[in-house]
Amino acid sequence: MNILQVSPYVVEPPNTGGDHRSHGIVKEFPRLGAEVVRYCQGGSPETYRDLDFRREIPIASGYVEHRHLFPLHDLAMAPVLLGYPNIFAGSTLRYWSGPLDRLLSDADIVLVRGPWQVKTVLDRTDVPVVYSSHNVEMERFENIPPRFYRLFRKRVRRQERIAVEETAATICTSERDAQIYRDRFDITSPLIVAPNGTSKENIRDRTPNSQAARSLRETYGLETETAVAMFVGSDYGPNVHAAEHILDIAAELQNRRPNLEFLIVGTVGNVIDTTQSNVTITGFVDEFEAHFDIADVALNPMTTGAGTNIKLFDYFARGLPVVSTPFGVRGIDVEDGIHVNIATIEEFGEVISGLLDNTEHRHNIGAAAKKLVSDKYTWEEISTQLFSRLRSMCV
Repeated sequence: MNILQVSPYVVEPPNTGGDHRSHGIVKEFPRLGAEVVRYCQGGSPETYRDLDFRREIPIASGYVEHRHLFPLHDLAMAPVLLGYPNIFAGSTLRYWSGPLDRLLSDADIVLVRGPWQVKTVLDRTDVPVVYSSHNVEMERFENIPPRFYRLFRKRVRRQERIAVEETAATICTSERDAQIYRDRFDITSPLIVAPNGTSKENIRDRTPNSQAARSLRETYGLETETAVAMFVGSDYGPNVHAAEHILDIAAELQNRRPNLEFLIVGTVGNVIDTTQSNVTITGFVDEFEAHFDIADVALNPMTTGAGTNIKLFDYFARGLPVVSTPFGVRGIDVEDGIHVNIATIEEFGEVISGLLDNTEHRHNIGAAAKKLVSDKYTWEEISTQLFSRLRSMCV
């Protein structure tokens, strides 16, 4: 079976949560006998920064990423950098698609990431087209609307409606998202729930006394007895909002817990700033594992956004005890006090303190979370189950 995955921009190597999902859901397809080609409509800032103009990126045997690098695609995507929806992707794809028609002619089934390119792809092929949803887009942009979002609202709704109503199936991140689609649209095709997850290779015991962990503590000026509460996020509106909550929580605990440092890791740090002495903002990092090793608690203070939070599964995979808002665990099968501690933003400081004061509970909750992700939320299992559903559509 030949599977074509269509993306508005490059995925390999995965950096954002969306990239990890795009890769994760097809990860096992080649092992199961499929040929996977990913067509990427444009590049990314990193592509041009690194002068990486390769058109074919081999990922694994039977799995390749093809990049159609074309200036007008990237120009049309520019509003995305300001937080706007990628509503112009389909228009430029319609007129400047490079090898897309050839790749479509070889495909048995097509997965399209996000609703923006779906109509153009539907108009060009007779094979089953599956909408690979990462979020309910209307929910995502209504939570933190960009300044002039009202000018785009109708177009976002129309593109998402076409993606859900006119494709052969829709892949959702959770049953919650699937129900939102049922409530908002006229659904006649299957809704397939393929949750977010993490790779099996990420499931491990942390090593807080490793050389890498000790070196990282030294880099950040953290004493051995200093506890670390960590948040990981990319430069994405809901993550920025969450990081701002962390600054408030850090200010609340600064005097009460002098031996606690808040570590904000990832490109979300590019757009926030603070002079608080108990907050370290790393910005982009090449190596995450040592950061997981030095953390005592992981934070997920999400209050906006859509879909489900991939960072949560990465925390779970390392056995980190997590404090999350109710919104942050939406659509994920967790129990409060068993797999995660759920708290409102106003309660975060108290719950973090309680975890730091109870070593046994920290261990138990981290172990239960790691078992949950191992049993239910690995890309290997998610991808295998999704492949079975998609193969049945081609018989």
